[in-house]
Amino acid sequence: MKSSLFLLHHQSQHSKAFTLLESLCVILILSLLLALAAPPMLSIIRASRLTAAGEFLTGKLVEAQGLAITFSSDVELRFYKAPSAVTADGRSGQAVQLFHWVEGDADASSTEEETSHATTQLKKIGPRETLPDGIALSENPDFSSVWTLPSEEELAANGSREYVAIRFRPDGSTDLPEVGVWHFTLIEHPAVSSEKLLSTPFKSIL
Repeated sequence: MKSSLFLLHHQSQHSKAFTLLESLCVILILSLLLALAAPPMLSIIRASRLTAAGEFLTGKLVEAQGLAITFSSDVELRFYKAPSAVTADGRSGQAVQLFHWVEGDADASSTEEETSHATTQLKKIGPRETLPDGIALSENPDFSSVWTLPSEEELAANGSREYVAIRFRPDGSTDLPEVGVWHFTLIEHPAVSSEKLLSTPFKSIL
């Protein structure tokens, strides 16, 4: 009787365990599911980053327009091109910066560019902000017409940076020529400045 009970108990314990073959089958099935789910998940992540970058850039344009109306004076939004050297964090290096044109005499803290205006000072509004990680503004004028604007150079202690600028007036208008449609196209970084076709995911802002 005891031997029968021991046998039943031993069988019940053995039936609860997984064999090596069963474990390998489970791992194989999970691997297949992950492989099938990975591409859609990556696409969602990439689309999310482009959307976030688009909202960031649109927000800067709206902010510049709103500040121009609030200050009753011109506000300039600069778009800095990617530096020639690769950035340490792997970002595109492209950045935006807001400036406020203020009437008055230049003071000791003004930059060389600021003192070049006798009655107008150029004041920074907030820090210079780089585009979100992994995103770049296409430097092909066919995809980002903002780069067709006259290019200027900003001199600083750490080197010069090339940029283009849009100036917003107190009535909410801009200094953009009234020709065609002005637009931006965000792409994944590393960006190629001379893309012929947009084969990578992108987001356009009109």
